[in-house]
Amino acid sequence: MLSEVKTKIKERMLKTIQSFHDDIKGVRTGRASASLLDGVVVNAYGGHQKLSQVAGVSVTDNKTLSIKVWDEGIIGEVKNAILNANLGLNPVIEGNTIRVTLPDLTEETRKKLVKLLHQFAENARIAIRNIRRDTLEEIEKMKEDKEISEDEFHSAKKEVQSITDENIKKIDEELSIKEKDVLSH
Repeated sequence: MLSEVKTKIKERMLKTIQSFHDDIKGVRTGRASASLLDGVVVNAYGGHQKLSQVAGVSVTDNKTLSIKVWDEGIIGEVKNAILNANLGLNPVIEGNTIRVTLPDLTEETRKKLVKLLHQFAENARIAIRNIRRDTLEEIEKMKEDKEISEDEFHSAKKEVQSITDENIKKIDEELSIKEKDVLSH
């Protein structure tokens, strides 16, 4: 019974870490990265499509992205989606390709990006703590229902805290790496 609870907490926290990773992956550093456009959604074919479903994104140099749109009929929609993504990018259409030259990051922009990274990290930490709270409530109920002993309860509480600390440490490490990346280029 307790092993199921431990498995569940680890899975939920892993999903939170992955979500945090996806959030910060989209934050610009000084270099061009195809993942910068991962969150862009295009209004095409009567619905919302991820950019990767309607075009191929490649890095041509450390400041330029090239987006090859597979259907020329939606190239305007792709350009609008990039503009509306609030990434501070200015796409230029060249045939069935869109070129995006990344502007240099100013010190002010870098500080805003770091602030955004810290916001993502705090949201992830809150999610981790909420998972811990839910799990502790579940273990408490198991104790009250006499499904586990007092010793098992205290042991499980310690393990839940250990798993929580481990995951918050992962978030802090990933934040630190990304923060250095943003500030150094």
